Parts: sequence; C-alpha cells; structure tokens
Amino acid sequence: MRFLHLSDLHLCSSPEAIIYGVNPFENLQRSIEKIEAIKDNIDLCVITGDISNDGSGESYELADKALSILPFPVYVTNGNHDDYHNLMEFRHRKLIFEPILSLKGVDFLFLNSVAISEDGRNRSKGLISDEELEKVKRVKDRSNPTIILMHHPVLTTDSWMDRRILINREDFISIVTSIPQIIAVLSGHNHRSLKKTMGSCLFSTSPSVSTSYSDYLRPYEEANSPGFDMFSINQEIIYSTIYL
Repeated sequence: MRFLHLSDLHLCSSPEAIIYGVNPFENLQRSIEKIEAIKDNIDLCVITGDISNDGSGESYELADKALSILPFPVYVTNGNHDDYHNLMEFRHRKLIFEPILSLKGVDFLFLNSVAISEDGRNRSKGLISDEELEKVKRVKDRSNPTIILMHHPVLTTDSWMDRRILINREDFISIVTSIPQIIAVLSGHNHRSLKKTMGSCLFSTSPSVSTSYSDYLRPYEEANSPGFDMFSINQEIIYSTIYL
C-alpha cells in the first residue's frame, strides 16, 4: 500500500488570498503537480485538517475542485481553522470523511483533536477527548495494523511550537504505545516535518502545503519548506517527504 499525507492547506474563500506572504491555493496546485509526477501507484490521500483558513464553504469547494483531478480517494479530518459543519456536512465530490476505514488490510482511524474554548471558538492547542480516547483503546480488539490520523501533533520541538501541540499528549502516547496494532500516528498543525518512533509506533508530523515554519525562526516566520509526505506499507512503514 502507498498513500499520501497532506496537511494544513489553509485555503481561503478567494484563490488569490495571501497568508504570511504565501498563496495557499498556488501551493496546493504545486502539490498536485508533484503528485501527478509520482510514478508509483497511490491508493489514497489523507489530509489531517486545516483544509481551510477561514472555514468558508468557498474554501472547501476550492479544495474539492482542485483535488478532484486525482485518481484516488481523498479522506479528511478537521483542524482548528476548519468549520466542522462546512467541512463534514457539505456534499463534496472528492473530500471524504469516514471515522474509520479499512484498505488492503490496514485500518485508518480519524480522530477529532480540536479543543473548544469557553467562547465556543476552536483553540490552537489540541485535546483528545475521553470519547476519542475510547476509540483508540478499542483498536486492541482488532487485528489489522492501524494508523491514527489527527490534526494536532504530540512531538515536542523545545520551541515556540510546543505551545500549540496536544494538551493531553502524555496520556495519549501512553495509550497508543501500549497497543501493538497501532503502527503510526500522523498529524499536522505545526507546519514542519518531524518524525520519531516510540515503541513500535511512528509519530509523524507532516510539513504544511501552505505556509511553513521552523523552530529556529520567529513564530510564523516563513521557512520556505512546504510539502507533504508519502508512505509505503509492506512488512514495515517507510516514508519520504516531498518538498514543493
């Protein structure tokens, strides 16, 4: 099996919108060109949130139309910039939301890691609720290798980025690493690539398709390293990062 992991498209209602000096829609088009140049067969694409920057229906329509050219399915989960209703409940041609799917003997479990503040708005920091943690615990009752997909990362960088990661990361890591069926946890949000294996599980944060950051630069300063990841699963999980 071979699949793509994209994250943080940050599209706006207008394809000409600029965020921190970057046109996210142009970067998505560049990503699609890179994908079309891949010679290997791709089974599916997953996008771990922040498809939109403003939560508008128009931004999801832009993503849906642009990605429709790809010959494989595109599965999504939500991020803190997304409007859950607009993403999950609108009828899209290409974007698919399935809480769990199985393909070629591998299960993909999509989690909602978005925390809601007291005023009802999405927080930048993430949280895996007790309900979502129960979904993770139930993986031990299945036999297939499982990949978890969510927006917020658990890996620390010892930088300003750590203010944005999963609040209950230690509890989450403890549960995940105790279940041998879970072979990977894929996330986005921090707009930079980071990989680390804990136990037998790969924890991977994808680079962003739109703006890109670095723990060596000031907060939200453009690092000029947008991209996405490609994974292959046979006897083991192998990844490569493709930069735009």
